[in-house]
Amino acid sequence: MTKISRREWLVALGVALATAVLGLIPYWLGNLLAPDNLVYMELIMNPEDAQTYWAKMLQGFDGAWLYTIPFTPEPHAAAGVGIFYVWLGQLARGLGVSLTAVWHGSRFLASIILFLATFRFVASFLDDRASRWTAYLLALYGSGLGWLLFVLGQNYWLGVFPVDFKQPGAHLFFTALTFPHISLGTAVILLDVLVLRKISDRYAVNGHRWVWAVLAGLANVLLGVAYPFLIYIMAGTAVLTYLVLVVQQRQILWRTGWQIATMFLIPAPLYLYYLVVWRSNEVFRLWDAQAGTPAAPWPHYLIAFGLLLLLAGLFWWKRPEKRPQFTILWVWILTAALLLYSPLNPQRRFIQGVHVPLAVLAAAGFVQIVLPRWQNGRLWQKIIAHPRYETAKLRRFVIMLFLLGMSFSNFYLWLDVTRIAALTQPDLFFRPVAEVDAVNWLRENITSTAVVLGSYETGNFVAAQAGQRVVLGHWAETVDFAEKETAVAQFFNSSTPNVWRQNLLNELAIDYVWFGPREKELGSFDPTTVDFLRPVYQNESIGIFAVLP
Repeated sequence: MTKISRREWLVALGVALATAVLGLIPYWLGNLLAPDNLVYMELIMNPEDAQTYWAKMLQGFDGAWLYTIPFTPEPHAAAGVGIFYVWLGQLARGLGVSLTAVWHGSRFLASIILFLATFRFVASFLDDRASRWTAYLLALYGSGLGWLLFVLGQNYWLGVFPVDFKQPGAHLFFTALTFPHISLGTAVILLDVLVLRKISDRYAVNGHRWVWAVLAGLANVLLGVAYPFLIYIMAGTAVLTYLVLVVQQRQILWRTGWQIATMFLIPAPLYLYYLVVWRSNEVFRLWDAQAGTPAAPWPHYLIAFGLLLLLAGLFWWKRPEKRPQFTILWVWILTAALLLYSPLNPQRRFIQGVHVPLAVLAAAGFVQIVLPRWQNGRLWQKIIAHPRYETAKLRRFVIMLFLLGMSFSNFYLWLDVTRIAALTQPDLFFRPVAEVDAVNWLRENITSTAVVLGSYETGNFVAAQAGQRVVLGHWAETVDFAEKETAVAQFFNSSTPNVWRQNLLNELAIDYVWFGPREKELGSFDPTTVDFLRPVYQNESIGIFAVLP
């Protein structure tokens, strides 16, 4: 393990803090520049999923410790699923601060933890400072070549958006911009891989290996709370690492096997609990069944990681004497590649964090293989012959250009989300004041057990910000989403018989109907014309109607 000086740790911390602050700027501008008729939702991407996290925090703020899905009308028992955000809500409740403060505070802190974990991870593999800092900055800021697809006018090449701009797990800067559970989950993976490396070291003190195994097991409990899907990455990496050790040493390594198993036996009760929930709670089971996130076509991952893979492969080929210490990184990369196209629901989530081992290997390839070759070339020698230039400074300049070139997608991404927050201020990221006022009225006057009918965008907002259950609110958490989407559209269609509407209201035990501009886009039904709906709230554009028995 490379020994890092206090000064270098302080510089790494400074870089981490500056990067985390950079991630706060779009949110700050969104709050600062929101016009009087709009309210900023504290989001810069994926507003539908983000609202589910707010719904969980709201339940915790209201005193819950377990999660009840508000995005579907079916009654069901609460469960310890998604409780990372429920407990963040409890934290806000205990501290007496707003959910907004906890949301951004947790994002900021989780980013710092992730960045410092990344530095420790990088330092454990790279002894020389130039390679280490190239890898650290490449891990923090680096991305792929997805921006080239924009330049070529291929925004939806092969039918999907580029990985650099679609999947937060692909690159750390994107991860830190979004949600705290992703940052914490990635930090735990980095810790787990370092522990696997320690356990795999035959010269390490056995007692120390047991201590690290227990520590990783406890960290995996946190992983199970924050981002449980990622356990597949660690389980796959652990199994393949153990198989490599067995093949190398040509014997069954019982003690090493049990130490690795300890990393997963400690969090096993939590995962068994999840299994019980999926089997006994039908609503949570159906949520899980609908929550698939398929991987992009494989050429997109070559665009996102191809250049890093090329440099990593060059290092592996040219430095055979260093292969043993980097084997575990290749095992992680292979595990991610296999899981991406496995028959598991959360496919694309398995790319989480793989940019870090690629950054380590690619930085080593660039600094230790490519740069020395360039330094021996005629052009380099011609440049340093000039009295103003010298090799050390030119090396730093070339490394800087390399890092800038590899960070272009993230630079573009940051500019784009800043533009969204500060200038374009699109719907769902910014909500009309009338909607916010109506949601506040629901939260203050209507019990959380009530069921509200409205459009998809309305339901997503009501469940997250007011806390009532909704008929239609999220593509995964609404049971039988497609059927309910059709039913809601039919409800607001003027040609639908009132008898059908009343049957739907009775069948789903709906208590209130929300009627505003979004519902008017679904059809020209006027709830004021029927005798089974009574107005209970009205502002300039939103009406809320109670369903009469």
